[in-house]
Amino acid sequence: MRNSSESKEHAELINMMVRHFIGQGARNVRADISGVTTPDVIHGTKQDHVPDLTVDKNGTRIILEAETSSTISDSHTASQWSLFSDAAQKAGGEFHVVVPKGYRGEAQQRATALAIKVHTIWTLS
Repeated sequence: MRNSSESKEHAELINMMVRHFIGQGARNVRADISGVTTPDVIHGTKQDHVPDLTVDKNGTRIILEAETSSTISDSHTASQWSLFSDAAQKAGGEFHVVVPKGYRGEAQQRATALAIKVHTIWTLS
């Protein structure tokens, strides 16, 4: 569970990626933040999750999840990443993760340990 400071950071990570993808000409931008249409629920065999961001960029569906330093190693994160990576692959798309600056390595290690394909790991600059 995130504290208020991490919740703010989580929202900043999502906002940064919304601005990035809009600036890149992405379409159908949906984000789990105030003022933006929420992404559709992705249904799993064990649990359903709503991703933090979905976009269509150059014909590719991107599913993105934002993590704070305390959620990278969380069991809930493992469930989300597994579902979102699988959904992206089935759609011929990509699964991306955004983390705070300095946590790219930890996120990569977590993805490797979980055998989850993450196409891009972004960091808050």
